[in-house]
Amino acid sequence: MSVVVADLATKSDKIRSLLREGYLRTEVAEFLGVRYQHVRKVAVDAGIDEGLQRGIVVVPKSKPIVKVRDDVAIEVLVDAGFTRLGAWTLDDDGKIALDAPAPRDPGVYAFVVDGLIKYVGVSRAGIRSRMSNYRLGQTGQKTSARVNLIINEHAAAGALVEVYVAMPPALEWNGLPVITSAGLEAGLIKMIQPPWNKMGVGS
Repeated sequence: MSVVVADLATKSDKIRSLLREGYLRTEVAEFLGVRYQHVRKVAVDAGIDEGLQRGIVVVPKSKPIVKVRDDVAIEVLVDAGFTRLGAWTLDDDGKIALDAPAPRDPGVYAFVVDGLIKYVGVSRAGIRSRMSNYRLGQTGQKTSARVNLIINEHAAAGALVEVYVAMPPALEWNGLPVITSAGLEAGLIKMIQPPWNKMGVGS
């Protein structure tokens, strides 16, 4: 990467050159020490689509996952293929409810406040079922109850808690099944360190 930007004076020129060389936006942001949103804006303004994603790649053991600060914007996930499902609202009884029907398929989801990722989770039984658990917030399900309270507090204060989802296809490795959703969730938590997550944060 240093070779690519050696003769370039401005950060914007460096960003454009690195993206055109095939580096990911997260990698460019980390290398240049700038926010992801800055890299994304330069790319959008220049009409550059490169640097969004590479599909499934093998990461060498010597190359760690690029870590993003816990104030990372949802654009990081949207650029990779996440879509907005809806938002949590308060119903007439003062309980949280999702304003759009959730898919029955398994997948990964993210809760977002003010454009920033606060929580990342996975549902193998189906996203609709998982959202129902958060809505009910039953005390027997510690995570659901804890996150239910957090969402309730934000919704009661007038904050918008949005939900984004992705349903990556299943894969195989040497003929063995791979549950990509579970791996994606674990990788995102390690990379983003969302403040509402407990499992996987700090590892």
